[in-house]
Amino acid sequence: MASTGAGVPTAPGRVGGWLSSDRIGTAALAMIALSVLWRAQVASRGFLAADDYVLITQAAESELTVEHLFTLYNNHLMPGGRLLIWLVTEYVGLAYWPYVLLMAIGQAILGITFFRLLRRLLTPSALLLLPLGLLLFSPLTLEATSWWAVGVNMLPMQIAMVLAVAAQVGYVQTRRKRHLVTLALSVLLGVFFFEKAILIVPLVFLLTAACYADGGPVRTIWTTIRRWWPSWLVLTVLSLGFLAAYLSGSESSLRRPESAGEVFSFLTQMFGSTVVPGLVGGPWQWLGAGDGAPVAAPPQLGTWVGWLIVAVVVAATVRRRRRAGRAWLLLAAYLVMVAGMLAATRLGSAFSGVAGGVPRYVSDVVVVAAICLGVAVAGLARATGATEPPTIEPPTTEPSTTDGAPAIGGRPGTLDGAESAPPVESSTAHTEPAVPGTPREPVGEASPSPVPAQPVAAPVPAVRPALVTSRRGVIHAEAPVDPEPDPSPEPDPHQDARPLPEPDPHQAARPLPEPDPHQAAGPVPGPVAAPATAATPPDAGQALSKPGQSQSGPGQPEFGSGQPQPGADRPESDRTAGGAASGPDEPPTSGLLGPIPERYREAVNVVLVLVLVAVCLGTVWTTSRYGDEWAAKSGRSYIETVRIEIASAPPDTVFFDAPVPDNVVPRLSSPYNLQSRFFRAFGTRPTFVDETDNASVLDGLGRVQVATIVGSTIQPGPQEGCGYLVSTGQTVRMPLNEPRFQWHWVVRIGYLSSADGTARLRLGDGVAEFPVRKGLNQRFFRIVGGGDTVELTVTSGEVSLCTNEIAIGEPAPKPE
Repeated sequence: MASTGAGVPTAPGRVGGWLSSDRIGTAALAMIALSVLWRAQVASRGFLAADDYVLITQAAESELTVEHLFTLYNNHLMPGGRLLIWLVTEYVGLAYWPYVLLMAIGQAILGITFFRLLRRLLTPSALLLLPLGLLLFSPLTLEATSWWAVGVNMLPMQIAMVLAVAAQVGYVQTRRKRHLVTLALSVLLGVFFFEKAILIVPLVFLLTAACYADGGPVRTIWTTIRRWWPSWLVLTVLSLGFLAAYLSGSESSLRRPESAGEVFSFLTQMFGSTVVPGLVGGPWQWLGAGDGAPVAAPPQLGTWVGWLIVAVVVAATVRRRRRAGRAWLLLAAYLVMVAGMLAATRLGSAFSGVAGGVPRYVSDVVVVAAICLGVAVAGLARATGATEPPTIEPPTTEPSTTDGAPAIGGRPGTLDGAESAPPVESSTAHTEPAVPGTPREPVGEASPSPVPAQPVAAPVPAVRPALVTSRRGVIHAEAPVDPEPDPSPEPDPHQDARPLPEPDPHQAARPLPEPDPHQAAGPVPGPVAAPATAATPPDAGQALSKPGQSQSGPGQPEFGSGQPQPGADRPESDRTAGGAASGPDEPPTSGLLGPIPERYREAVNVVLVLVLVAVCLGTVWTTSRYGDEWAAKSGRSYIETVRIEIASAPPDTVFFDAPVPDNVVPRLSSPYNLQSRFFRAFGTRPTFVDETDNASVLDGLGRVQVATIVGSTIQPGPQEGCGYLVSTGQTVRMPLNEPRFQWHWVVRIGYLSSADGTARLRLGDGVAEFPVRKGLNQRFFRIVGGGDTVELTVTSGEVSLCTNEIAIGEPAPKPE
């Protein structure tokens, strides 16, 4: 085995070297880790709530079947969520920690995939951390990382949004079909967990139009459709298939608002109290909602401050960067779609008054807002040829290469393994600038100084086809670790091209004479350049220049500078036509807000830092207050108490089925709020019966208590010391003090019997028989009926029965 030399770094050394070389990536990983740990800590303070119990109960009552997975829950299609819940319920039971772990994993995946998207979509800089921080820490996503019923829908949808956008950006940059496959799979992932993920389809289209197409609205839409039509074909097929399947099995959720005022109140609440404050660290105050997540209730001052911050950010970024305006329009368009969907399905109900203040309804907006913020402050990654429609015309003479590099006009390669079609030299006076390190054919005499011979390409014919290129390379935005691509633009076919060889600092510049077409190619020492035609020899002063002297013409970058120049990152056709770039922004001015006079720069920087610190502190405060509200869980204490009480209760302890407290599972979730179903996932469950002599009941805290019946009772009977006397074969009518409506009731009868036998009690249409035992006894049994009187009949045995205690109602703890 070969020994490791001292200069070869070990694994820890390589990791440390990477961390020190990629400081932005290191900071991003630290932010992701912090957000995952922080959100997991907030989530662990709470417990399951409301819909969680219903979904767990349904999983406990069903086998793992396709029918169960695709059963709608409140008109939501979520087979992926049902699958996860079934697995946890089957192998763990009624527990919260597995769901906290799953949400933490989802948060980590979301953060990593989003940062990868930022490095592909945007210009590499420390500004990438701003949109990443918005996504990771925005209070609008707190429910998605703490409440399982929300997170199981929203986290996969957010991940699918990021993956779909990244796939589309990859396709725009490279035109590789594998990105179309990723795009389709991303959409399928989203709708597998949440039907709302179908909004990914218009999001991808709008983002592509906003970032990679130019012109007015009609031209932008037409360009987007025409240039990237394979993406829209894939998304259209998926959308139509999903909508057909979903709508065929669901009931309409559309509602009609009661008034225009209801719609206005909803919109002002959604934008003013939830979205805008939530994007800047709000809402700072929460309104408790029982065991569920709290509702946003920002102070009026905080709302106005939030709007001010958002307005300043939008105005400043639009002033600084051309694409920022389109980015904010993209966010506005997505908000309109979300608001329209919510207004059509949530208004006109009992909860429409608070629908606009529920952050979980707009958690997906944070992903779009973070992307738009990144485009506005960092700018798009530099354009590639794949963003332009390809035009290919094969040359008549294929240029030769040396060492795998193109001989004329070639590029030394592309990043990420993308292929690059070599451009063809133009005829007559149009030649492409030389690329450093690329051999050329000899043009002129050799230098007097002896220099080692360099290999050169074969001579090129004087007449060449017109310059037609197809740029298919990719400039991968994974800097700073990726090499910086050559920023030299494509030559203008209407401008005389001048050779740009790399000058020798030890050799004076000299003109290159016209080449002899009858002379064979041979080794030429010194720097070489592209050939000039016999008709138009190059100007000697322009062919070679002194070291350090710019050789770039108007509108061209300085040769070898490695920095993009204004207009250099846009296609030549767009620059010459005065159009906008089909991808990247024009190079922004320095600073986050652009050029600022020197006397104001320090003050502006201080203000920016203070605003950023204020947003961070507001986020910490809001998250902390949310954690306090989320930690108050009646369901957790109720379940823990029931477990202790059942474990210590006598074996013959039985219960009548009854709803759990409303603060644990609301009555709207009936029948899944019944104890017999609520405790289905328990390891040791209470025993439920329909008839017994001695019944117990669970009180609101989960304690086992002796049961009695609270409801209507019979009026006192006429027999003193007996009440109502009933003998065998005799029926006695007993009026109730309050009538009972038709329902499932529990009856308690206390009686004194002379012998054993059976009796029958009638309540309206409901009839129930029960055994009678000799002596002083009681009996609890169920009956379904309603009315204002009961009839009691002894049906068997020689029995005389006295009773003055018949109650019809619901079980409740007996007063001590």
